[in-house]
Amino acid sequence: MTPLTVSSRPDGAARTLLVVGEVDLAGHDRLLHTVLEEIRTAGVTRVTVDLAGVTFLDSTGIGVLIAGRNAAREAGVGYQVTNAMGIVRQVLTVTGVDGALLGPDA
Repeated sequence: MTPLTVSSRPDGAARTLLVVGEVDLAGHDRLLHTVLEEIRTAGVTRVTVDLAGVTFLDSTGIGVLIAGRNAAREAGVGYQVTNAMGIVRQVLTVTGVDGALLGPDA
């Protein structure tokens, strides 16, 4: 089991969240808190969630990514999930949420 870490990389008005480890019931609260915090930060116009370092994603993780997308839309903030690879990409595809999450302003 790889514990979840989330770090934020600012780039002007944009933020990239670098997610590493397993996004499951044990760590989904940490990711949700960070995603929502960045979306609600004054002056932020785009949040990108980079999943390159994610080794596992379950339904709670998918819920976090969808909740982030919905919160960003409500706040008028661009939102994108990137670098979903391997099993993580497969999970997003099999569950049918890849079209809602991957790509610019999904």
